[in-house]
Amino acid sequence: MLRVVFCYNQVMVAICEVSTFHDPVGDTSTVFLQKHAETIKSLFPDIAIAVTDATNSNLLNLLDHLKIPYQKTLTGKGSLSRRRALETGLQSQAQTFFHIDLDRLLFWLDQYPQELEKVLQQCKNLNNQFLVIGRTVKAWQSHPIWQQEPEALTNQAISRELGVKLDVTAGCYAFDRTIAQIITQTAQGEASCVSDIEWVMIAKHIGAQILSIKVDGLSYETKLIFGQARASQPAGNYESSRQKLAEQTIAMIEKVKTYDQN
Repeated sequence: MLRVVFCYNQVMVAICEVSTFHDPVGDTSTVFLQKHAETIKSLFPDIAIAVTDATNSNLLNLLDHLKIPYQKTLTGKGSLSRRRALETGLQSQAQTFFHIDLDRLLFWLDQYPQELEKVLQQCKNLNNQFLVIGRTVKAWQSHPIWQQEPEALTNQAISRELGVKLDVTAGCYAFDRTIAQIITQTAQGEASCVSDIEWVMIAKHIGAQILSIKVDGLSYETKLIFGQARASQPAGNYESSRQKLAEQTIAMIEKVKTYDQN
């Protein structure tokens, strides 16, 4: 595996990619994985990917061929899969953890590679800071309305709670090793995507500074990475999970406040 680290003030800072992925078809996505695999390995000294057990075997075979490590996790347990991936990442020596779903990372590399490189530079010195990487107006409006509406409710609720305008539902964050350790020790939510709320709340609850930036690279990736057919079918599990997250947002905000009392 290629190992590239950032260097500043004579300190070496390694970034670990933490990702989840779900693709039962595994056709179009394999093309982009093949195209960008070496770049991913050059950007991230360590990689921890949780792939659902429903993901097509062709994609798993490609990961094996590319020597990109992964672990299988249960379909429909998004938050649990993310925590498992983060736990695996903590086995490395990385000091910074960059969480992003693999399909979003592939899109970002394909469409806005220079922007991604700049963002990773910003992530190299996060000391007790949790960076929420959200979407610009352009990126947000590229998503279908059936995704925008429930995600807006979630973002509004967490933004009011934390006093910072955040786009947590893009599912992209960066944080230091201490925060990563506390998340894996503390997180309890296992419902699909509830970690969008839980992780940032845990970071805030332990006194971390919550930061936010907006990028174009988190534009709607489904059409490019998974194909037009799947991008045009909103009435599936993804839409349901977004609506469920909106419904569970307030409950999760209040739940995290009780974690240190258990």
